[in-house]
Amino acid sequence: MSNNIIINGNIGQPPEIRYTPSGMAILEFTVASTSGKDDKKKTSWFNVVAFSKLAENVAGSVSKGDSVIVFGRMEQDEYTKKDGTKGKSTKVVADEVGVSCRWNVWVKDRTNETVKAVLAQHDEDELF
Repeated sequence: MSNNIIINGNIGQPPEIRYTPSGMAILEFTVASTSGKDDKKKTSWFNVVAFSKLAENVAGSVSKGDSVIVFGRMEQDEYTKKDGTKGKSTKVVADEVGVSCRWNVWVKDRTNETVKAVLAQHDEDELF
């Protein structure tokens, strides 16, 4: 049985990145996915976590309010509450995160590529 999930929605709070002592990046953020119309609208919130290079790339690419698509798998963690009882939390461990172009225009920043191309075509002395 597969526990893969695809979510599309808006980032609900600024993604928070942190690093483990070994240097691995961990990014956590929430995604609000709304379905239905008018008084039938329902919003579901998902806790999402991304690791390593994906975490760093997502942190540098999206912010609160951005429309995203997340592909990942559901995981459930158990923890002990302050009162000593057991609790469970569910999260989506992201395998892929992308910007959704359904409601927003997304333009890739190609500044570095353009600068390299210009420098390759001209002698550096001509430019400066």
